[in-house]
Amino acid sequence: MPTKNQYYAMIHLGAARLGYTDDADYRAWLESLCGRRSAKDCTLHELASVVATLRLCNALDNPRIKKMRGAVLNDDRPTAAQWGAANSRCVELGMADGCEDARFIAFTNKTCKVSHPRFLTRDAMQKLIAALNNWIANNDKKGIEK
Repeated sequence: MPTKNQYYAMIHLGAARLGYTDDADYRAWLESLCGRRSAKDCTLHELASVVATLRLCNALDNPRIKKMRGAVLNDDRPTAAQWGAANSRCVELGMADGCEDARFIAFTNKTCKVSHPRFLTRDAMQKLIAALNNWIANNDKKGIEK
């Protein structure tokens, strides 16, 4: 649990990121959220509530940290046909476990920049299948046995 001073710092940072740099604007904004014109007058519960509001507004996100990429909605998930195509390409490349193989997971991480294949979107899966096809084509050019 953060201390009051840590809450004050988060509130002032978040308010500045939202554009409340003028003292009067900041105090009016704070009063609209918790009924107090100063963060020093707020209870610990009210401070936590303001910080939660700032997090919902993405005002406390660190811009240097990249968001985790991946599908959020079911409509953006890879189709069964895409999973089947990827699995058959993996088997063709000698990955006995198909899409569950550690080499496939590492390839997915490198190619699509997701930590695990379960976070793939339809577009990322399409890109991954194309990359697997290129891998197979390169192996065929080199004459590598599977």
